[in-house]
Amino acid sequence: MAEATVGEYLASVRMIGVDDGVGLENVVNSFQVTPTEGLLELKAGIPGPQGPAGPDAWPWEWRGDVTDMAALDAIRPTLGTGNRGWAYRVMSTNSVMYWDGETFYPFLEAFGAMGPRGFPNELTIGTVTTLAEGEDAYADITGDPPNQVLHLGIPRGGQGEVGPPGQPGPVMNSADVDNSIPLAHNYVLAYKASTGKLTPTPWPGTAGPWGLGEANFSTGSNVSAASTTIATLTIPGQPTAWRPRVEGGLSMQSHVSSIGAGRADCEVRIGSSTGQIVAIAPGFPTANWFRAQFYPYFGATMSPTSTTGVIPANTTVTLFFVINRNLGSSNYSWTNSAASAIVYAEPVVIP
Repeated sequence: MAEATVGEYLASVRMIGVDDGVGLENVVNSFQVTPTEGLLELKAGIPGPQGPAGPDAWPWEWRGDVTDMAALDAIRPTLGTGNRGWAYRVMSTNSVMYWDGETFYPFLEAFGAMGPRGFPNELTIGTVTTLAEGEDAYADITGDPPNQVLHLGIPRGGQGEVGPPGQPGPVMNSADVDNSIPLAHNYVLAYKASTGKLTPTPWPGTAGPWGLGEANFSTGSNVSAASTTIATLTIPGQPTAWRPRVEGGLSMQSHVSSIGAGRADCEVRIGSSTGQIVAIAPGFPTANWFRAQFYPYFGATMSPTSTTGVIPANTTVTLFFVINRNLGSSNYSWTNSAASAIVYAEPVVIP
């Protein structure tokens, strides 16, 4: 009896490749038989050497969209080898069809499919440049993920409409104020020409008064000395430069044998008995007691820029009340009865 063939027993034979780890030893090929089918599993062979490089692909030339395959089939007869590289999008299937000169190669689901997961990125703001009004805005991204930097160019807007009045704000925050100098107690804002701004400045009004009473003056009788200090008054430093304005008076007598033979005056001087004179209470050239009144006296020609009699800011000063015999050689007397002196600090602003 002749031997039967596989084909006489089986309706079909399937052969499949097995991923068995290429090169493993002692692996056999499996052949399984059923009444209607034979299944032959063949081991994968060892990969061969890399083949020669093929010709370069023809450059793509995008030709646009077609609605469906019927529309593409209508184009096919017009294409030849001279149209190699032409590519169309078939909108009904979201596929790309590439013409190689003889036929179309499909790239299915070329649009809308999810791509590979990208690197996580942290975009930081770099430079922000203000452009002139009317220029085009731009945004540039530099660097590689995950460290990229966004650089912006933003054009300046046009002048807007005047808005409603705002709420009152701190004057020291104004651009017109030099706030590098703190605003302290008894300070005001004054315009400073050198900066063109309002600057915190000590209050420019008159300060004081400082005063002396009877007990602060000495008393002298028939004194022959040419000069005698009868009182002193110390005034603390002031925030601005100033001149003393002295008011008050005291009773004096010149011991003369005839009218006009001699005269003693009470003077107020800065820093010592011979310092700059700032006030005087003139005596009377008679032997009678006379009430001498203090008034400002600087003994010099004055102008707004004069520094005569000026006491610098933040300088403590002592004023000396001195009787000087300014006429003749006769003796003099004075009394502290009803003697008084009031001193005001008159601020000085020298341009």
